[in-house]
Amino acid sequence: MSFDNILGQDRPKESLKRSLQSGRIPNSYLFYGQDSVGKKLTAYELGKALNCTILGPIDSCDDCSSCLKIEKGIHPDGHTLEPQIPPGARQAVIKIDAIRELQKKLTYLPYEGQTKIVILDDAENMNLQAANSFLKTLEEPPSKTLIILIASNPYQLLPTIVSRCQGIRFHPLPIEAIKRIVSKHLLLETGENQLEEVEIRSQRSMGRVALALNENLIESSGHREELIDLITEVSFKQMDRAFRWTKEQGKQVDRIQLILD
Repeated sequence: MSFDNILGQDRPKESLKRSLQSGRIPNSYLFYGQDSVGKKLTAYELGKALNCTILGPIDSCDDCSSCLKIEKGIHPDGHTLEPQIPPGARQAVIKIDAIRELQKKLTYLPYEGQTKIVILDDAENMNLQAANSFLKTLEEPPSKTLIILIASNPYQLLPTIVSRCQGIRFHPLPIEAIKRIVSKHLLLETGENQLEEVEIRSQRSMGRVALALNENLIESSGHREELIDLITEVSFKQMDRAFRWTKEQGKQVDRIQLILD
């Protein structure tokens, strides 16, 4: 069953299941919460349920042609839009050209399934032009289309966009879900003490769980222990030590995000 694939998000799952069972699906959802807690996975699973040829639209079988195509991202009625980094820029963005191209695709009825599924990942990265253009789509949604916006920080979206969507909040993963995901997908024998450390360092986000488990990336170079020792020993009279350490680490441009994490 598709929703069994989603761990640690019982409230969002129950809300979506009730909507599916009643047949009252809104035109647009806003899935929001911290990164890597299952928002995008849930969006795909919802799309599978709405188009499954065996169990749909209550749930999905994971095995029919429609489910497999959506999972692989090749379903003709599934559209995913993600921010792109323009040439010479550092910040990924969803530009108005991408929104206009998507809007053209939404003028047609579903080609193969029952419902077109549109997923805007990191939707808060739409620039102002793109956001204003997409607002028109939300105000006059195409028929037989479900739009799902995914955002880590919904406050960066236009209030008018947020008001047009039914919001579903995703919470940090509970430690029980992290244990199951680690044992199922990462295939690691992780002890209780290590899992506790992983929970603290990951902020209960699977993207950070993977980083926290890969001890070699940080521990091999001694950055983590070195920083812990520095924080433990430094005082206001020795702040120059902290500044020197920060300046030195800042030179490692290719590792700076890893060091910060």
